Amino acid sequence: MHTIEELESKLEKCEKCLKDYEKQMEDKKTELEQFYKDTYKDRIVYGSEGKEIKCAKDGFENVYEFACMYTRKQVEFIREVKRLNIVRQNKFSRQMKLLILECVSGMESQFSYYNYENLLYGFSCNIDFAKEYGSILILSHFSSVEGNIVLIGGNGSGKSSLAKTLKGNDRENISVIPAQKTLYFSLNDMSMLSTRLKDLENLLLENNIDKSKTKDDYGYFSFQNNQFTKLIVAMREQYTEYLMECEEKGIVAEKGKSIFGQLRKIYKLLLPEIKFHFKTETSDYLVCEKDNYFYHVNALSEGEKAILYYSISVLMAKKESFIVVDEPETYLNPSLTNVLWDLLIEERKDCQFIFITHSVDFVLGRSEAKIAWIKNFVYPNHWEFEFVEDNFVLPKTMLTEVLGSKKPIIFCEGDTKSSLDYTVYRALFCERYTIIPVGGHLDVIKYCDVLSKSEWLGIECFGIVDGDNYPGDKKESLEAKGIKVLPFNEIEMFLLSDEVIKYTMETVLPVSAYEKIEEFKNQFWKRAEEKKEQIALTATKILTDELVQKQRIEAYDSVSSIEQNLSKIADCNVKEIYESNLNRITEIIHLKNYNELLVICNLKKEISKELANKFLDNDFENKAIQQIMVNQTLRKELNDKYFKWG
Repeated sequence: MHTIEELESKLEKCEKCLKDYEKQMEDKKTELEQFYKDTYKDRIVYGSEGKEIKCAKDGFENVYEFACMYTRKQVEFIREVKRLNIVRQNKFSRQMKLLILECVSGMESQFSYYNYENLLYGFSCNIDFAKEYGSILILSHFSSVEGNIVLIGGNGSGKSSLAKTLKGNDRENISVIPAQKTLYFSLNDMSMLSTRLKDLENLLLENNIDKSKTKDDYGYFSFQNNQFTKLIVAMREQYTEYLMECEEKGIVAEKGKSIFGQLRKIYKLLLPEIKFHFKTETSDYLVCEKDNYFYHVNALSEGEKAILYYSISVLMAKKESFIVVDEPETYLNPSLTNVLWDLLIEERKDCQFIFITHSVDFVLGRSEAKIAWIKNFVYPNHWEFEFVEDNFVLPKTMLTEVLGSKKPIIFCEGDTKSSLDYTVYRALFCERYTIIPVGGHLDVIKYCDVLSKSEWLGIECFGIVDGDNYPGDKKESLEAKGIKVLPFNEIEMFLLSDEVIKYTMETVLPVSAYEKIEEFKNQFWKRAEEKKEQIALTATKILTDELVQKQRIEAYDSVSSIEQNLSKIADCNVKEIYESNLNRITEIIHLKNYNELLVICNLKKEISKELANKFLDNDFENKAIQQIMVNQTLRKELNDKYFKWG
């Protein structure tokens, strides 16, 4: 293995060679032009993109400029490679050095034969190293990481483009396992008749490269089938070669030494009821056995074939490779996904895995891996990556969802995505925001604060908490932090606002909508009168909790300072707070102020389920949510009136 210094020296020599050629072309441009007119007047050359350039009398400038552009591009690429941090002597750096060495060897071979004339006219055969070895610059972003990496990002963040670019740059020590859609074994391709393992390995590499040029669905389908078939055929050839080698050496074949043996070991751990056998008949080739019943490999379920596909792909990767896996969870049962990848990582400790995923479950299962996310992507080949610190405050589940979103985030109350808060806000905001339920109002405040302080993430976030009788100064404090205090006591009361009731009832019961609404409100007033002491008591409890929270003993330097804090709590006049709340609810009922009733009422399901279902319509809550979801006019009214941020 070459040292860092040796690689840098080789790169500098290549750069000097190119700069010398560029200067020669500049100094001898007049001489070159005459040489061009005399020698190449009837020639046609092709640019790196295959564009035809005619060598007519007026074509010299095109040819000259293209040669200069090619040279400058390679020089800039060499300089970028020289700037990389490949000093760390970890596993990744060794792989990186192998990749750079392969690139440098190609440069030395190509540039050593140049003079300024054949550089000018031979560029149609030149290798564009900046393009062919672009993976060096991409993978260098991960050079400081010792272990495996999970790469996440939202839709449109460049995940698929990254996988395609690495596929198109496939080198011997970069193995890209693309996301598969359909896996089907077929020997219709004549290239499969090769019996030499090296030929099959080359075909696998070529197929990865060709995939980056596939534009249509048929081409993609064909690629997937060919790849699956070639993996199985290559595994068989490797198995045959291993058995022949054992025969020649007079030793007994060991089960786990061949790729086929390793595959069977993995399957025995995951799905012990399924066994594999190779057959001499071409039509059967690889057969499966389950409960003494034999069937073709194509009869496996998609998940069972996915295990086959991933396992052979990983096991066939070259020693000390980067293994890039796009959507490693596809078709796999969540209970098997992490077990499978644990086994494959254990089998290939010499390799570094880079998983590209959007699955929360998969990220949670890779506890040993570093999480990176695609912060920015500029088409076609510029990515900004950011690593997440191991001690980052957000839980991994939430972090994955936050980093996987291309929209601003709204944190809301509710423990799960089945909670009423999440369901309502998703119906209201899903087009513009990603909604994440995080628990109680204190959790909303905490996580908004975390993201707001994590400016390096560049993620815009907001929060929504229930009104819960917050005093005015508390509301102002929260809204200054981007946390909207719902102008209703709780989410159930929001669903009973005039706007939501009107549109919902006009849809489900257009003839009697207004009579139904009037009757419901009358019953609501009656229930509020009956329960006004309970409403006042609950409001008092919430305000008292808030007071106690404010007086938490954070800093102290003596017993008296602790006593001072406690005395403030003891001085709280709970009875006075209760009387104030009771007077307020009594006045609201007397004035029949419906909007204010929704601000103070904390009876939740007693109103939104019991009364609403009885006097408005059965299952009113769900019908109201459905109306918010489908009615754009209603959503706009609600947003404009209640949810203006900033």
